[in-house]
Amino acid sequence: MTWPHRGSDVRDRWTTVRGRDVHCLTIGGTRSGSGPLVVVLPGLGLPFYTLRTARALVGRGLDCVVLDLPGFGSDRPWPTRPNIHATGLTAARWVEAEAPERPVVVVGHSTGAQAALTAGLALSARRRALCVVLAGPTFAPEQRRLRRLARTTPFAYRHDPPNELNPAELYRGRAGIIAMLHSGLRDAPEQRIAHLPVPVTLTAGAQDAFAPVEWLDLLARSACGAPTVRTSLLNGSHNNLFTHPDEVAGLVTLAADDATSGDTGPRWTPSPA
Repeated sequence: MTWPHRGSDVRDRWTTVRGRDVHCLTIGGTRSGSGPLVVVLPGLGLPFYTLRTARALVGRGLDCVVLDLPGFGSDRPWPTRPNIHATGLTAARWVEAEAPERPVVVVGHSTGAQAALTAGLALSARRRALCVVLAGPTFAPEQRRLRRLARTTPFAYRHDPPNELNPAELYRGRAGIIAMLHSGLRDAPEQRIAHLPVPVTLTAGAQDAFAPVEWLDLLARSACGAPTVRTSLLNGSHNNLFTHPDEVAGLVTLAADDATSGDTGPRWTPSPA
């Protein structure tokens, strides 16, 4: 099997955050203007599969960075522990260092959505030009045991090709990926999201067994502190940031408008049964 290269348009950047070097990936050159910045937190700390969505966002005129946290995307020492909360707090510190005055959309996918929730909670104490997007959020209450999660996994990835993963990232992560998984299983996002005071978007692929409609609806109902909540089912299964990047980018673009103007439309509409 031929594994695709990440692309010649991908740039590596490093920022020192509390004495640690945080690696991020950008597409082309990120502008230093005042427009919204999209910050992507990948699932299980594996950045490669998110790059297609990053390209689609840049194609729509948005600046986008993929944060390599905990740090499986390079050979350098990890800047943070492989834990959703440590990752989210490091992401928040990165945003404060790199985008102190810009509107920011924090997009997290899978366990990265749990980290994005942590980042959003931390950032919301200091800024309002902020929106959080939880894509394919993990883990629904009934999936917080390894045996049940194992039964669900084949259905969650049913339309995801193996070349969405970078073997080098998997090798570097190894035990760290397992630690990220276990930290996600111990989390209860439906409790924490109640304290999020900024607009939130919830989305998943329609065939994503990790994020069924009932789980998205529970998160939406629980987000009682958010001024607005948007829910959207898109095409694909769990990793639709790789398989349907344009759809995901379109939804994130709406969230960027939320972060910039605060105009988010209706608060929440229950998903059809």
